[in-house]
Amino acid sequence: ELGEIWEESIAPIHEYLSEEYKDQLWYGRVHMETGERESAVVTLYDAFFPAILALSGDLNRAVSYQETWACLWNKYGLEPMIYDYKKETPNYPVYDLNPEIIESAYYLYSLTEEPKYREMNIAFWNDIKKYCRTEVAFTSVENVETMEKRDYMPTFFFAETLKYLYLTFSVVDHPYQFEDLLFTTEAHPFRRANFDQEKARTYLGIEE
Repeated sequence: ELGEIWEESIAPIHEYLSEEYKDQLWYGRVHMETGERESAVVTLYDAFFPAILALSGDLNRAVSYQETWACLWNKYGLEPMIYDYKKETPNYPVYDLNPEIIESAYYLYSLTEEPKYREMNIAFWNDIKKYCRTEVAFTSVENVETMEKRDYMPTFFFAETLKYLYLTFSVVDHPYQFEDLLFTTEAHPFRRANFDQEKARTYLGIEE
């Protein structure tokens, strides 16, 4: 059922939400009933979409969209929470130590084995250390244009951001293969081998 939902949804997503703007791939906002484009506002949570595209087998779009987000990160040194890609300005310039672009780089590195995605996460990690590190911990940044620090560290920085960085940097030393585990959107790992196939079918309501 979820596969059917994906197949029905992804084509109109590409048709109505995606657009090339200044040689970059973006997914903006449209009216849910008419498909009419309403704004060019994106959030850094959208930077998880390259991973989804890569996992679905659409590597061409995944690579293009990851490059878009990497360019935005490099424009400031960190990602703004909300950004208007046509006005080319942050609507909400906070960076909250989010993992999404790092997560996508990890998946692309694991699926393609292209070293540039490992290098991408090295650069992101160096920027986080440069702009977010304090004497006692790491903090969110109030404004990526000024790099003014907040006094706040979300717990997902450990649970997600650092986890995907660790996975990227230790990929050759992992005691498991990439295909062995599934990660939830909150980076909780589940080992595929531990799934009881019959129970899973019952829980999901899957009939023969």
